[in-house]
Amino acid sequence: MDRAVYIGGFGNGKKSAEGVAEALASYYDDVDPFTFSQAMDRQNVVRRAVRGVDVFTHSAGMLAVVGASPSRIEAFGAPLPTSKLRLIGRTIVKTARMHVPRIGIHSMRDLLAVNKYNLSTLAELVAHPKGNLGRLGQISRFSAVEAAIAAQQNDIPSSLTYNDGDEYFTLTAKDEAMATAAGVNITRIPGIHDELVIRPKATLQHAAIEQRL
Repeated sequence: MDRAVYIGGFGNGKKSAEGVAEALASYYDDVDPFTFSQAMDRQNVVRRAVRGVDVFTHSAGMLAVVGASPSRIEAFGAPLPTSKLRLIGRTIVKTARMHVPRIGIHSMRDLLAVNKYNLSTLAELVAHPKGNLGRLGQISRFSAVEAAIAAQQNDIPSSLTYNDGDEYFTLTAKDEAMATAAGVNITRIPGIHDELVIRPKATLQHAAIEQRL
């Protein structure tokens, strides 16, 4: 049976993780979802769960698979080095843009998805403040490019997908060239940072996931 693991990003709650896992079920027989705080607090469990299976991550979720041995890594909007202050500031921008018509909201279905996202995030931050906010320093120092190259060198096919309108992270031409030279697949698609969580099925299609599996 084909299995996969999904690890959500900073502040993304259980319902958000389950929504992406449901979309991934179009490609796999079974998908195990983890929130970011769950994955970071239970790294031994996660490493066992991802061993020999494909793992999908959103944003900071990639931190939880460093040193693990999945069969493949598909990382969406994974962190690039920045500052804690900028992360906080860009969170305000990201949250605002998510609610703007034709940027974060394109249909009534999106409006419902954004509201669901908000509720899930609020519940997650209330339940696990330290598990999320306490790791801002780790997130700000993390380099998805370095992590993907290291995985690739350990014979783990790795892909980094970034949205053109990502409010947090912008992959430079230099970093893209370095990653590509190491065999890392780079994909750029339209949308905002939380595109995968708000519109999971469409985002997976835009990223051409099926062609890489």
